[in-house]
Amino acid sequence: MRASLLDVEVERYRALCRSSAKALTDVLSEVTPETTERQLAAALAPRIIAAGADPVVLLVNGESRAAHRHPLPTDAPLGRRAMAVVCARRQGLIADVTRWVGFGGAVTGEDDLDARILGVEADVFAALRPGARLESVLETLQESYVRHGFPADEWTKHHQGGAAGYQGRDPRVAPGVPDLIRENQPFAWNPTGWSAELGLGAKVEDTVVLRAAGGGAAGHDSGLWIDVLSVDERWPTVEVAGLARPAVLRR
Repeated sequence: MRASLLDVEVERYRALCRSSAKALTDVLSEVTPETTERQLAAALAPRIIAAGADPVVLLVNGESRAAHRHPLPTDAPLGRRAMAVVCARRQGLIADVTRWVGFGGAVTGEDDLDARILGVEADVFAALRPGARLESVLETLQESYVRHGFPADEWTKHHQGGAAGYQGRDPRVAPGVPDLIRENQPFAWNPTGWSAELGLGAKVEDTVVLRAAGGGAAGHDSGLWIDVLSVDERWPTVEVAGLARPAVLRR
């Protein structure tokens, strides 16, 4: 009963996810390279609370801590590139959103790294089918990382996300997870990558719902499509497999 959301739940969820995405846009549009990770998190918290939600997770890494994929904020400055993650709870539902900000132009290979992570996410979206076991998506992830130029063990470096809704993940995808994928089920996937050569990390994460009626996005047959809930129209996007996906906010 938690897996397939009612339409009223989806719209309640969409409002929360949009509030969370808006908070990230507001804050990341104001920070500077000198802003510390902790200051960024401290600026996000009151915006989430003002929206009537609980900031259950606030993660930040700046340039010097790029290798950390699940980074608790410190007093380190953001530097030229930073990631911020919000998990916000309201009326039981939890929104999961990640965004990146960069100061100055991209270095050689940076855009390619981000594009490859978005490619992994696109493969995951295409693998979502009602009635399939959740663990089958992990097999897609494992293959996709290699196909997009990452090491075969990349999926082991951070949890990959899974079904969402009334838990941060409900459940997380993992080997042997038998839960079946449902129509109108929310998901929050978060493929991550690391380039030791560049000293850069990459990640993408939005809260989405697997829809099965009313049209479809490119790359999805049988009427299936991905409804991205955590959207702020002010945020820059790139199109990947017919979906607008978040780009790095260049400042």
